[in-house]
Amino acid sequence: MGDEEAVVAVGNYILLIGIACIVGILTKWLTHIPYTIALVVVGLVLAFIPPELIGISVQKTFSKDIVFFVLLPPLLFQGAIHLQLDRLKRHTLMVGVLATVGVLITTLIIGQLSYSFGIFDSMKIAFLFGALICTTDPVSVLSIFRQAGVSPNLKYMVEGESLFNDGTGVVIFLIVLGTLSPESGTFSIPFAFLEFLKVGLGGAGIGLIIGVITYQILKRLTDHLLENTICLVSCYGSFWLAEHVFHLSGVIAVVTVGLLIGNYGRKMAMSPKTTMTIETFFESLDFIINSLLFILIGLELQAIDRQLFIDNWSIILLAIAIVLIGRLIVYPLYFILRPYGGKDSSGQRLAYPPSWSHILFWGGLRGSIPIALLLGLKGQLPTKYYDFLLVVGFAIVCFSLIVQGLTIKPLIRVLGLSADKEELSNDLAHPQDGLT
Repeated sequence: MGDEEAVVAVGNYILLIGIACIVGILTKWLTHIPYTIALVVVGLVLAFIPPELIGISVQKTFSKDIVFFVLLPPLLFQGAIHLQLDRLKRHTLMVGVLATVGVLITTLIIGQLSYSFGIFDSMKIAFLFGALICTTDPVSVLSIFRQAGVSPNLKYMVEGESLFNDGTGVVIFLIVLGTLSPESGTFSIPFAFLEFLKVGLGGAGIGLIIGVITYQILKRLTDHLLENTICLVSCYGSFWLAEHVFHLSGVIAVVTVGLLIGNYGRKMAMSPKTTMTIETFFESLDFIINSLLFILIGLELQAIDRQLFIDNWSIILLAIAIVLIGRLIVYPLYFILRPYGGKDSSGQRLAYPPSWSHILFWGGLRGSIPIALLLGLKGQLPTKYYDFLLVVGFAIVCFSLIVQGLTIKPLIRVLGLSADKEELSNDLAHPQDGLT
């Protein structure tokens, strides 16, 4: 990239962040909907505005490496540092099975049905679609949970399933994407499973090492700005080291580092000022990146022939139905695992109400991670597949955030899942009230 192109790219990003701020202001002043829902509406509007009216050269704004190595790590790190392990361990079995077996089965169901019903004429592309669209986003639904006052245990279950679901889904996505290269050879499920174990466990190992080193350094410092910078380096460094140097899962590495810093680092190595600095910084970064992703996909869709939307509306509806069918796997898994729930702080076995399964199903919203994976496919696939994946994938995210996101609160009321005041008063997680 030359000097002039670099200046154009920086100017584009400043303009995009400015648009995001305007959306945020209007969301706060005029509506009560979660910010991510407002963003998906903005992305949808941008998709149908002629490019010359916007004046942004999206081709000079982002690339696959920017999406994966710059935008993706902080999104995962932000989710991980807020996840309380002492609360999550009560649901280890449920979350672990849903985020591994559940994601694998969902990917297979979506991929197979997408291919069988002719949405994609390539089985590999169909499974690639299944892997990227099975990743869920807890941001919007957790905001709604706070407003509705749901049980903290249900909130931790949904949040934990979503975070580890993202890690598993992205690993599967990258494995399938790797099989699309000409030199990849024949795809086989046993090979993919072994590759999944290798990159996943290897990524966790890298994250564990970086996390422990970071914790030991933070324990010996009292400078909140320096400690914040070290956490930022750990976030990006673990991803780069795992992904680029060792060819393991950078996603799992970042999540592991975030969990260690967010739990042990925050409790035993950080002052209150350092904790506040790190949380505020990464929340701000998360806000900026989420904004960029939804606006970027809207701009990217501008270059696609409008007829592609019109000609494929029935296929888009079919794809939405298939994704919902794939998500139905949470029901059998939930009821199989329900008798084996964890125990609360008093040693009593947790009761998993049947109604929680409906929230796990309908609350599996698609958001920024699928958008990042879609944008990261630029230049990796033939244009006909890339354009079609963008249209179908973004349509599913729109449906998920707008339809499911706006109906989850009424569903919570109908199911009577609001917690009592005492239970909510003991829940100290997620006290922040940002643009979620």
